[in-house]
Amino acid sequence: MSEDKVITTKIPSLITDNSITLNPKDLDSATAWEDFISIWTISQEIDMRNQWFKGDIANRVSVVHGDGSLIKFANEVHENSATVEHYRRVSRAFPKDSRTMNLSWTHYFLASFTDSFNKGESKFESDNRFKWVEKAEIENWSTTRMTEEIKKSNALVSGNQDIFDYYNQYLEKVKHVLLHVEKSKLSKDQIDKLLDKLMIVYNDFTIYLDDQR
Repeated sequence: MSEDKVITTKIPSLITDNSITLNPKDLDSATAWEDFISIWTISQEIDMRNQWFKGDIANRVSVVHGDGSLIKFANEVHENSATVEHYRRVSRAFPKDSRTMNLSWTHYFLASFTDSFNKGESKFESDNRFKWVEKAEIENWSTTRMTEEIKKSNALVSGNQDIFDYYNQYLEKVKHVLLHVEKSKLSKDQIDKLLDKLMIVYNDFTIYLDDQR
């Protein structure tokens, strides 16, 4: 996670009532290096806020129409139902006043699995998740480091299938990318290097998971 920097720029981004927008015309008028850095930074923040907003939408849908409505909702917006559920989980795990832009949405997603959600009472049974995001922010952890620390502490609550589904979906996306590589534009040497790299990643991943088998 990179350090936060205050950038002075003439790009007129609009930030009002905790919202942030960026006019595409700003890119056309950008010339200074700082302008492009600012536009990119604002775009990143918009992406992050969008993840939170999607979660708030999913949470509101479930409140108004019931938990069972999320599958129908996911189908109608052409989104994987597990993804919508992930967004909803993080949204209700972290109320708006407990969120910060200093950590990624994925930090919060990982932390949410250190607490169990009681569906009957519609609340989380403990508050461990808040301690994890606080520590991640103070110690400037990457999501990889946070995953390792949660794993070392055995802080992951049992009985949670959601986090497996999250990683499983991610691997499916990686598979999709790999199977759409423009192989006709690659030389034999480049193909061999990609296969070697993939094997290294596979071996490292196997070693990383092996102590849990």
